[in-house]
Amino acid sequence: MTKEIKGPQLNRRGFMGASTLGTGAALVGLGMSGGALAQGNPAAGAPQVDFPNDPRLFGGSGTNRTEMDLRDCEVEGDWPKDLDGAFYRVGPDPQYPKQPEYVGDIPFDGEGHVSMFRIKDGHVDYKTRYARNARWVAQAEARQSLFGMYRNPGTDDPSVAGFNRGTANTQLFTHHGKLLVFKEDSPPVAMDPLTLETIDPEYTFGGKLESKTHTAHPKIDPLTGEFVSFGYEATGFLSKDVNVFTADKDGNITWSVTVEAPYAGMMHDFCVTQDYVVLYLPNMPADEALIAEGGPHFRYNSQLPCYLGVLKRGGDGSDMKWFTGPNYFCTHVMGGWNEGTKITVDMDGGEGNQFPFFPSLHEPWDPVKGTGYLRRFTVDLAARGDSYEAVTIFPEITGVLARQDDRYHTLPYRWGFLQANGGWAIIDHQAGTSKVFTIPGVSLSEMCFVPRTPDAAEGDGYLIGLGSVQAEGGRSDLILLDLANVDAGPRARVKMPYRCVGQVHGWWADASAIGA
Repeated sequence: MTKEIKGPQLNRRGFMGASTLGTGAALVGLGMSGGALAQGNPAAGAPQVDFPNDPRLFGGSGTNRTEMDLRDCEVEGDWPKDLDGAFYRVGPDPQYPKQPEYVGDIPFDGEGHVSMFRIKDGHVDYKTRYARNARWVAQAEARQSLFGMYRNPGTDDPSVAGFNRGTANTQLFTHHGKLLVFKEDSPPVAMDPLTLETIDPEYTFGGKLESKTHTAHPKIDPLTGEFVSFGYEATGFLSKDVNVFTADKDGNITWSVTVEAPYAGMMHDFCVTQDYVVLYLPNMPADEALIAEGGPHFRYNSQLPCYLGVLKRGGDGSDMKWFTGPNYFCTHVMGGWNEGTKITVDMDGGEGNQFPFFPSLHEPWDPVKGTGYLRRFTVDLAARGDSYEAVTIFPEITGVLARQDDRYHTLPYRWGFLQANGGWAIIDHQAGTSKVFTIPGVSLSEMCFVPRTPDAAEGDGYLIGLGSVQAEGGRSDLILLDLANVDAGPRARVKMPYRCVGQVHGWWADASAIGA
């Protein structure tokens, strides 16, 4: 069913659920909890795997932990017989419970569990595997958690001092024959896109990656096939350096430059146009004092300015310029482009902290200010001044996790998608209209766009994503929505016999991109 949106309501459900705040989660009450919540209740005697029952504690809201294969899932409806590819998903799935002093850690510190729906000739096969990086292997050998608070190496077991702490749990892409799995504090993990075998636990593009980190949201230039990416805190823990680079269609790094941000802080996503790279620094700085106290990496500071940074693609970085403007806490880019020196970027975000699990320095978390709207940022490099403009567009829509037809990164675009108001928002920028698709009794997680054919027109295709069937204990359905007939409801479902492993983000790859 579809409905027009009347007002700015954001339904806050669970972690990696239907409607969310921030990067994949509405985690009210989690994080640096202190007091009773920071105390575990470990069993006496030898260490054992015993996750807490309290959903506010790390792992207490549920884990999956089961690597599995299910051949020929049950398919209901009219699944397109010519759809050939794979829908990949990844999310944090705690490998082991935290040590008692760290049970207040945030769920985003769970290890990355990758799932794949391989789709061909109307058949759907399901497979999941953990990303077996240094962290996962060390804990598997020790049979217990060895890493403390989120992105705080001072809380780790001495046996893993200096280890890559990455969890590979946020997003994944297919490029140059590899499935690359990302967490923004570390290089990606490379997996085989068909078997999900980990083939490189710390992939550095043939040793040419200059950054110690890598964003969860690279972009692919549809005209050249280039992979454009960046990493913040690039030269080391708490550094202000940002490395921006491009790799060609074969994965060879062809351009790399390092610039300096106004302060070290969360830079979750970015925008690439045909001529420019646009960075966004919301006011969630890395907080050295909080880290020293044993807390997580970030603390929201409403009194710091947000910055929009622009540099020219392929240059030496000397033209890097940082602009200030309205303090919108934005985390995900829907799309962006440039017309000469004028740059436009669409991002979802709130007026305040969208991550309640990260503490705020000056005021308590405000769910109203954290509500996400779609914001349009513009800046003209030819104009005088050092400020950007930002306005709210489609104010009838509240939501997060903005997406587009991924074949239109870097280009002007028409169609955008958002997880919003309990469903999937479909935004037509050309017509200036929006609608939200919902399924009664089903909580929808983040979707992504699937072209009807590899060369179909923009927006001609499907939305695909997981739904949790509330009346059946949260059992999962994979939903396929035909954008040519949204009002008809799901064109097809894959009815899973259990609740699938959760996700933050997902990615669609045509069979030609995965060697199938």
